[in-house]
Amino acid sequence: MVKMTFLGSGGGRFMTITQKRGTGGFYIEDKIKIHVDPGPGAHLRSIQNGLDPRKTDALLISHCHTDHFNDVPIMVESMTGGMLKKEGYVIGSKSVIEGRDEFASIIFPYYRKNLKEVLSLSAGENLDIKGQKIQALKTKHSDPFAIGFKIYTDSGAISYTSDTEYFKGIEEQYLGSRIMILNVTRPNGDKIPFHLATEDAKNIVKRVNPEVAVITHIGYKMHLKGAEEERHYIQESTGIKTLIADEGLKIYMNGQLSYQEKVE
Repeated sequence: MVKMTFLGSGGGRFMTITQKRGTGGFYIEDKIKIHVDPGPGAHLRSIQNGLDPRKTDALLISHCHTDHFNDVPIMVESMTGGMLKKEGYVIGSKSVIEGRDEFASIIFPYYRKNLKEVLSLSAGENLDIKGQKIQALKTKHSDPFAIGFKIYTDSGAISYTSDTEYFKGIEEQYLGSRIMILNVTRPNGDKIPFHLATEDAKNIVKRVNPEVAVITHIGYKMHLKGAEEERHYIQESTGIKTLIADEGLKIYMNGQLSYQEKVE
């Protein structure tokens, strides 16, 4: 069985600063244990939600913005047993791993020496870690090297848009996904460059037709307007079960797909 744990549904600079919604990314347990986009609070929220960062096999980092990579250093410390053993993989965009233009690599030489492998990916490239196939997907973002991810599990594919604006044909790379995770920063009627708004998400979900859609990276304006209203719009417009990636949400995927929201 594949298990997913979400560590917050927030994103963007003002949500990150205020932490009205968490920015910890999400965690997948399949052949390997993967933490995707461990932003501010990811390490602490992992522990609070019953995960052990020391057992993480790989970090996937979509691009070089703080709300997606902030907790990488402490995650590497955890994966490597306090830098006492050589373990773990870090995979990210070229801006994250190599540094590009105004972005410097966030993987310092100090950490590289204790990791099994540090790899950069561009859209369309694939890798395999212990039988777990991962594909980098195209985005259109202010970090021009940003990528999304498609993770092929034993129970089907999970696609993650990362931060991107809508572009022609974006949906094609997500086809065949059982779970579709979308970074939906703005509500309907308040679109900005380089990010999806609710209407964009609706169009993607309708075309991809996953079993479940999950919206995350909710920005401050969408939070104030009411993210639940935007979630409801996507679900009613597409007929696809749509969830918000609030901290503690768990999705289980095998022959059946089920979910469990955190009980306070």
